[in-house]
Amino acid sequence: MDLESEGEEEEEAGHEQQEQLHQNQRRRRVFVAVCFEIEEESGNNKNKDEEEDENASEMERLLDVKIQWKRRRLVVHEWRTVRDRSGARLEEEEGDKEEEELVVGGGKEGKLYFDILLSFLGTSGDESLLLRKMWTRVVRHEKRLDVFLKDDFGGGGGDDGRRKRRSRKTMMITAKDADVLMSAPCRFPFLKDESESYDLRENFRANGYLIADGGTAAKGTSSCRVSKTLVDSFRMKTHERIEVILSALRENHSHVSVGTDAFAYKEIGSRGKYRFDALFDKEKEEEDALFKFAKSDAPWVEPVKDILRNAEDIDINISIVWTEPNCSDQEWHCDGAHRGDQETYDEQTGALVKTHGPPYAVCVFMALLDLDDTVGYTEFWPTSHKNAGLLGFGAAAHALGGVQSNKNAKAGDWVVYDYRLMHRGIGNESKDTRRPILQFMYAVDGYKERKNYGQKSVFSPG
Repeated sequence: MDLESEGEEEEEAGHEQQEQLHQNQRRRRVFVAVCFEIEEESGNNKNKDEEEDENASEMERLLDVKIQWKRRRLVVHEWRTVRDRSGARLEEEEGDKEEEELVVGGGKEGKLYFDILLSFLGTSGDESLLLRKMWTRVVRHEKRLDVFLKDDFGGGGGDDGRRKRRSRKTMMITAKDADVLMSAPCRFPFLKDESESYDLRENFRANGYLIADGGTAAKGTSSCRVSKTLVDSFRMKTHERIEVILSALRENHSHVSVGTDAFAYKEIGSRGKYRFDALFDKEKEEEDALFKFAKSDAPWVEPVKDILRNAEDIDINISIVWTEPNCSDQEWHCDGAHRGDQETYDEQTGALVKTHGPPYAVCVFMALLDLDDTVGYTEFWPTSHKNAGLLGFGAAAHALGGVQSNKNAKAGDWVVYDYRLMHRGIGNESKDTRRPILQFMYAVDGYKERKNYGQKSVFSPG
């Protein structure tokens, strides 16, 4: 699809070449996700579920996406099919069972959704122009698109010396709709349904998290879930610490309305209404069983050391992140700032220039009770730790299909995440259940947490 040849007069016709060059110099690379809804007719009579999935995955593997816009240096970075038929975009059909049954193949009209991630030189708002150009081009061709499928034919190692060759065939599809999912000044993630890398460190570096729940051992751990005995012990210890700190807050700082006011002390900070974060006393680290567990006995110790490249000096802080009943959903955020390199792309070519720096701190969330829709849980946006430019775009995580969570985790399950990874706590809708989570923060390179707490002690009279 060549956007250059259609409707270019809307913005750039009549401009001198020098003026066009000047505009390009002022523009920056904008990253846009566009979702296409397409339909295709097939005479194939097969309609089994396995064959439907096979057809969809084969189409995803073979599709050759071609979109051009030379004046804007447009680049298609990646694309994917939206396979989940109970996903958000399909739910917009309001549960029409007849439409849900449509598949590619089977002699029926099949429906597929394609997300395409591309970038181009532009300014804020240009993604709407891009969509209009795309859709105008499709409409002028009666919504019929040529999709090129690539067939690989294996060449044997015979006497004729034939090599693997590739042919192309065309399948006609009907474009039904298109929608801009998101635009941002930096590349954002498309989470694909792929198996994890065997290398723990590289997998963590790419995705920014590692979830170990359901009783399944994470790679590099001898066992996954923390034992019930330890969980019960830590829950009691957590409850005692919370009550000591809240008592000091009420006694020494009675002007603070706990639950509604924003505050930050050396030992505790508010994280929104009825959401708190309280530190354990680090001065008792050497004698405290919880710190001993975090240093050597926890099932995530070896993975964390591997992720932090076996740094000799690892500082540990332990805190309680908890929500009270009636707590609402948290805003998307990251705990720590980006330090050093972030992912950057060449403005002219869209090619990756720099990768993000290695993690300087990681967090472990360990559930102290079973999590569900009522008491809440935590959502994570995989790969969002690569660029600070994604801050403020957390609402798009669901539209991009990139949200992971520890929903349905049992007491003792845990998740490791990069300190820069965007995440949010879901609200606590229970009537009388406090949701406590133990947070273990491991940091290297002398990093000290100064952002999330205050300087004055809650135990000092106000």
